[in-house]
Amino acid sequence: MSRGLAVAVLALGIPLLAADAAMACSCVPLKPREQIKASDAAFIGRLVAVREVNPPAEGGLIGSGDPVDYVYRVGRIYKDPAGRLHRGARVRVRSARGEASCGLPNGIGKLRGLFVERRHRRWHGNLCLSTTARKMRRALESPTRAAARGSAGCG
Repeated sequence: MSRGLAVAVLALGIPLLAADAAMACSCVPLKPREQIKASDAAFIGRLVAVREVNPPAEGGLIGSGDPVDYVYRVGRIYKDPAGRLHRGARVRVRSARGEASCGLPNGIGKLRGLFVERRHRRWHGNLCLSTTARKMRRALESPTRAAARGSAGCG
Protein backbone atom coordinates (compact mmCIF):
# COMPACT_ATOMS: atom_id res chain seq x y z
CA MET A 1 0.00 0.00 0.00
CA SER A 2 2.76 2.48 0.89
CA ARG A 3 4.59 1.72 -2.38
CA GLY A 4 1.41 2.51 -4.34
CA LEU A 5 1.02 5.76 -2.40
CA ALA A 6 4.62 6.74 -3.19
CA VAL A 7 4.06 6.07 -6.90
CA ALA A 8 0.85 8.13 -6.84
CA VAL A 9 2.59 11.06 -5.10
CA LEU A 10 5.39 10.99 -7.68
CA ALA A 11 2.94 10.71 -10.56
CA LEU A 12 0.99 13.74 -9.32
CA GLY A 13 3.96 15.76 -8.07
CA ILE A 14 6.19 15.70 -11.14
CA PRO A 15 3.69 17.48 -13.44
CA LEU A 16 3.17 20.15 -10.76
CA LEU A 17 6.91 20.81 -10.57
CA ALA A 18 7.14 21.01 -14.34
CA ALA A 19 4.18 23.41 -14.49
CA ASP A 20 5.83 25.72 -11.97
CA ALA A 21 9.04 25.83 -13.99
CA ALA A 22 7.10 26.44 -17.21
CA MET A 23 5.41 29.50 -15.71
CA ALA A 24 8.71 31.25 -14.94
CA CYS A 25 9.81 34.23 -17.00
CA SER A 26 12.91 33.69 -19.09
CA CYS A 27 14.79 36.40 -20.96
CA VAL A 28 17.54 36.48 -23.51
CA PRO A 29 20.14 38.50 -21.62
CA LEU A 30 21.03 41.72 -23.41
CA LYS A 31 23.56 44.25 -22.25
CA PRO A 32 22.20 47.70 -21.39
CA ARG A 33 24.04 49.25 -24.38
CA GLU A 34 22.23 46.78 -26.67
CA GLN A 35 18.89 47.36 -24.94
CA ILE A 36 19.10 51.13 -25.23
CA LYS A 37 19.55 50.89 -29.00
CA ALA A 38 16.44 48.71 -29.33
CA SER A 39 14.24 50.73 -26.94
CA ASP A 40 12.21 53.88 -27.60
CA ALA A 41 13.31 55.42 -24.29
CA ALA A 42 15.39 54.58 -21.24
CA PHE A 43 15.34 56.04 -17.75
CA ILE A 44 15.84 55.34 -14.09
CA GLY A 45 12.67 55.73 -12.06
CA ARG A 46 11.33 55.14 -8.58
CA LEU A 47 8.18 52.99 -8.43
CA VAL A 48 5.50 55.01 -6.64
CA ALA A 49 2.33 53.02 -7.41
CA VAL A 50 0.82 50.05 -9.21
CA ARG A 51 -2.59 50.71 -10.78
CA GLU A 52 -5.16 48.16 -11.96
CA VAL A 53 -5.98 48.44 -15.67
CA ASN A 54 -9.16 46.35 -15.79
CA PRO A 55 -9.97 45.32 -12.22
CA PRO A 56 -11.74 41.97 -12.02
CA ALA A 57 -15.34 41.83 -10.87
CA GLU A 58 -15.98 41.00 -7.22
CA GLY A 59 -14.64 37.50 -6.67
CA GLY A 60 -13.10 37.39 -10.16
CA LEU A 61 -9.83 35.68 -10.88
CA ILE A 62 -6.57 37.61 -10.92
CA GLY A 63 -3.75 36.31 -13.10
CA SER A 64 -0.05 37.14 -13.17
CA GLY A 65 -0.40 38.00 -16.86
CA ASP A 66 -3.14 40.60 -16.30
CA PRO A 67 -2.04 44.10 -17.37
CA VAL A 68 -1.29 46.73 -14.74
CA ASP A 69 0.26 50.18 -14.91
CA TYR A 70 3.45 50.68 -12.92
CA VAL A 71 3.80 54.37 -12.05
CA TYR A 72 7.39 55.65 -11.84
CA ARG A 73 8.75 59.04 -10.87
CA VAL A 74 11.38 59.74 -13.50
CA GLY A 75 14.92 60.36 -12.33
CA ARG A 76 17.77 60.20 -14.80
CA ILE A 77 16.84 59.99 -18.50
CA TYR A 78 19.24 58.15 -20.81
CA LYS A 79 17.21 58.11 -24.02
CA ASP A 80 14.13 60.08 -25.04
CA PRO A 81 14.36 61.33 -28.63
CA ALA A 82 10.70 62.42 -28.70
CA GLY A 83 11.00 64.46 -25.48
CA ARG A 84 8.08 62.73 -23.71
CA LEU A 85 9.90 62.10 -20.41
CA HIS A 86 10.68 64.80 -17.86
CA ARG A 87 12.73 64.50 -14.69
CA GLY A 88 10.42 64.39 -11.66
CA ALA A 89 7.31 63.59 -13.74
CA ARG A 90 5.24 60.47 -13.17
CA VAL A 91 5.14 57.97 -16.01
CA ARG A 92 2.86 54.94 -16.41
CA VAL A 93 4.49 51.82 -17.82
CA ARG A 94 2.12 49.00 -18.83
CA SER A 95 3.29 45.49 -17.99
CA ALA A 96 2.04 42.13 -16.76
CA ARG A 97 1.07 41.88 -13.08
CA GLY A 98 3.53 39.21 -11.98
CA GLU A 99 7.21 38.55 -12.47
CA ALA A 100 6.37 34.94 -13.43
CA SER A 101 4.75 36.46 -16.54
CA CYS A 102 7.71 38.80 -17.09
CA GLY A 103 5.95 41.69 -15.36
CA LEU A 104 7.98 44.46 -13.79
CA PRO A 105 9.09 44.01 -10.17
CA ASN A 106 6.55 45.34 -7.68
CA GLY A 107 8.90 47.06 -5.24
CA ILE A 108 7.21 50.31 -4.24
CA GLY A 109 9.86 52.91 -3.46
CA LYS A 110 12.65 51.06 -5.32
CA LEU A 111 14.73 52.51 -8.13
CA ARG A 112 14.70 50.63 -11.43
CA GLY A 113 16.39 51.09 -14.79
CA LEU A 114 13.80 50.78 -17.56
CA PHE A 115 14.08 50.35 -21.30
CA VAL A 116 10.59 51.07 -22.60
CA GLU A 117 8.73 50.81 -25.88
CA ARG A 118 6.00 53.15 -27.12
CA ARG A 119 2.89 51.38 -28.47
CA HIS A 120 -0.59 52.82 -28.95
CA ARG A 121 0.37 56.09 -27.20
CA ARG A 122 1.47 54.17 -24.08
CA TRP A 123 4.79 53.11 -22.56
CA HIS A 124 5.30 49.35 -22.25
CA GLY A 125 7.97 47.44 -20.37
CA ASN A 126 8.70 44.09 -18.81
CA LEU A 127 11.14 42.29 -16.57
CA CYS A 128 13.42 41.53 -19.52
CA LEU A 129 13.60 45.23 -20.41
CA SER A 130 14.61 46.39 -16.96
CA THR A 131 17.67 46.31 -14.76
CA THR A 132 18.90 47.71 -11.49
CA ALA A 133 19.54 51.43 -11.41
CA ARG A 134 23.19 50.75 -10.54
CA LYS A 135 23.75 48.49 -13.57
CA MET A 136 22.11 51.02 -15.88
CA ARG A 137 24.23 53.88 -14.54
CA ARG A 138 27.46 51.91 -14.83
CA ALA A 139 26.74 50.74 -18.36
CA LEU A 140 25.39 53.96 -19.85
CA GLU A 141 27.39 56.76 -18.28
CA SER A 142 30.38 57.92 -20.29
CA PRO A 143 33.67 56.10 -19.60
CA THR A 144 35.46 59.35 -18.67
CA ARG A 145 32.74 60.27 -16.16
CA ALA A 146 32.78 56.75 -14.65
CA ALA A 147 36.61 56.83 -14.49
CA ALA A 148 36.60 60.24 -12.78
CA ARG A 149 34.01 59.03 -10.27
CA GLY A 150 36.07 55.88 -9.60
CA SER A 151 39.31 57.75 -9.02
CA ALA A 152 37.73 60.36 -6.74
CA GLY A 153 37.75 57.98 -3.79
CA CYS A 154 41.35 56.84 -4.29
CA GLY A 155 44.22 58.39 -2.57
